[in-house]
Amino acid sequence: MKIIYMVNKLSKTSIPWRWTDYFNKKSKYNQIELLEVKFLKSRWNDLKNKTDIVHGHHIKAMALFLFSNKVLKKPTVYTVHGSYLFLSKSNALLLKLIFKLSNKIIFVNQMLYDVLPKEYKKIIEGKYEVILNGVETDYKYVKSDVYKKFNIDSSDTICFHPARFVTEKNHIRLISAFEPLIKNNSKIKFILAGDGKLKGEIQAHVKALNLEKNVIFLGLIERDEVYSFLERCDLFLMPSISEGLNIAFLEAISMKTKVLVSDIEQFTYPLKAYGLDAEALNVTFVNPLDEEAMSKGILSALEKEQQLAYDCSDFSLVSMMKKYEEIYKELVKRGVNV
Repeated sequence: MKIIYMVNKLSKTSIPWRWTDYFNKKSKYNQIELLEVKFLKSRWNDLKNKTDIVHGHHIKAMALFLFSNKVLKKPTVYTVHGSYLFLSKSNALLLKLIFKLSNKIIFVNQMLYDVLPKEYKKIIEGKYEVILNGVETDYKYVKSDVYKKFNIDSSDTICFHPARFVTEKNHIRLISAFEPLIKNNSKIKFILAGDGKLKGEIQAHVKALNLEKNVIFLGLIERDEVYSFLERCDLFLMPSISEGLNIAFLEAISMKTKVLVSDIEQFTYPLKAYGLDAEALNVTFVNPLDEEAMSKGILSALEKEQQLAYDCSDFSLVSMMKKYEEIYKELVKRGVNV
């Protein structure tokens, strides 16, 4: 089957890009292509004559495609990666349209469904599923000396946080939580990888607390560099106030890195769903709204003995891929009424 992943723009760090790359290497049944919405018109004939399913991952891109789909009449899947609670009013309205016009809706975490208004749940009744995200548990990354590249002292205590600079990622509180730790131990370094609309505000907060020497901004880095940090860092941090099912979190677990995340259901649910023990996976949970609790949690996580005995098969991308493939087959088999 030929499947199009409809996205706003291409990014080698995004979930759709990773899934496309992996599925095309591993799947026996499907060929997947990423398509930016701006190329919708120029690729019209391919969509009409050579595409079996269109799978959307971004709200605006999928909404625009679904308007066109009145003519194309292709089976459609939409995966919800983020929380309804953090949508703009316009995106919330577009999501309702997507729910009405898509043939199948997938949530990457149960909480993403639970927080929906009742009217949204009614629209998708009988046509949604929860499929937890997966990761490449045996990812063959190109190792590099990221400490040398980014001028990081290997004798420092490195806490690594790769995330977009947006409200949900909780940077301001997290930086405040680091202030007393750094004052007590100047060897603690907080490494931020990423970019986003709140970068200026976050940098200003670092400056106001006089933490410029200990909070390091890397900007956007390559995926293999993320893995190199996960291999070497003392602690991976992701105390978000909202998530879908964070891929970096699962990758950190797969690398047996010590992890600190927020005690929100988006992080706790996957472990409960698979019957996994957080301690055995090096995971520490904290209240993301309590800076003092985060400070204590960071110290506690750093002091814990690193566990190395578990496997990560529950979070395998192979398992996730098979579930999506069954959905694709079923949609093509029964046909759709667009």
